[in-house]
Amino acid sequence: MNMKKTMLNSLVVSAFALTATAAMAEVKEGTVLSAANIDSLYEDTFEGHKIKDLLTEKMEWRIRENGLEMPLVHSKKIEMDAKWIERSKSNIGVAKLNEQTRQVEGWQGGMPFPNIDEKDPKAAEKIVWNWYYGNPRGDVMNVPNVSYVMIDGDSGIERSQNWKFVRYTMKGRMTGEQTEGDGGELSRTLFFATAPRDIKGLGTYTIRHDSDKMEDVWAYIRAVRRTRRLSGGAWMDPIGGTDQLQDDIEIFNANPSWYEGYKLIGKRHILIGAHGKNSAWKVGAATQEEEYPVMDLTKPPYWNFSKDNYEPREVYVIEAKTPDVHPYSKKIIYVDTQYPRVHMGEAYDKKGEFWKMFQFHSYPGTGDDGYRDIRTTAGVTIDFKRNHATVFFPDTATWSTNTQGLDMDDVNLAALRKGAR
Repeated sequence: MNMKKTMLNSLVVSAFALTATAAMAEVKEGTVLSAANIDSLYEDTFEGHKIKDLLTEKMEWRIRENGLEMPLVHSKKIEMDAKWIERSKSNIGVAKLNEQTRQVEGWQGGMPFPNIDEKDPKAAEKIVWNWYYGNPRGDVMNVPNVSYVMIDGDSGIERSQNWKFVRYTMKGRMTGEQTEGDGGELSRTLFFATAPRDIKGLGTYTIRHDSDKMEDVWAYIRAVRRTRRLSGGAWMDPIGGTDQLQDDIEIFNANPSWYEGYKLIGKRHILIGAHGKNSAWKVGAATQEEEYPVMDLTKPPYWNFSKDNYEPREVYVIEAKTPDVHPYSKKIIYVDTQYPRVHMGEAYDKKGEFWKMFQFHSYPGTGDDGYRDIRTTAGVTIDFKRNHATVFFPDTATWSTNTQGLDMDDVNLAALRKGAR
């Protein structure tokens, strides 16, 4: 009798398992996740992860309520440059986080903390330092043509601008001398508008120090045709005419010690654009739909990257608490666990209410010298209070990493003045 009962129970359990397996199907690559099918796919899996688990709360809300669609592709391995990997390994046991100064000591280039222990109370802060120091963009990030597109969520594209961005690494370099200059500078950055004519020259030149010292920032003032040095708090200031702060460039753009602290919320897989289409901006196209092929310009809110690639990637989820004078109360950032890349972020106002969302897509590139780097294909800052967004697309055809013939003396205040003419 007991044997019959045991066999019956086994059959019931097996039948239940088969039914559950059949109900939880594996979603095919190429499926477009949307408001129309999210409920039917919610418990299904993609690469073994349930669809519902691959979506952050805000991304799911955007699919259900804000028109976002997500074409699914299988994940691919990111191949990092061998020099960057070796330099990161050389920091093991050498690079230290000074808990008094909150600065990193002994860093040699690459990621200062390649082995993260999630039980370490400073794990979140070390992950952010990995991003700040180890972001694998190469020694020179030269993007001469970037399209900034301002979008109203009700009416669509308002206007577009062209900007130039150059960041020259001064310390922790992978090629040539490891340090250029006197060792006090971490990087130099030029960022200015090139078109249309009414904003041409508007921009900044920034020296980032390898310390907790505030950045030195100069801005070009068109009205008087002169440059002016900005206050030490310029890293929190808005970028004129956009929805971004200086601190929002690549989602997190501050010395980690300027934030009050960090909390590691956890580790999970989410859908992001780690192999985005590197032709997200078709320069000179006849129509806006052709010019910006990864955006859905057929319906509100017009800023969604609904035609790009989304793949599962494992990320650290980190809460970053801002200083009191910052416009935000906190940021939530999603940092890749394999290499230091912030794929997504959320910003909250002083009341703790959701305010902005940041979404950056990227792809692996190759520098002029063969160096393997990571490049942004498309990025968006969405201000949900204003129902407005700033989208930007680098011209990947003219982007160069470790640009031959460009040196530290080409990235200075004189270059900002020259760019304004």
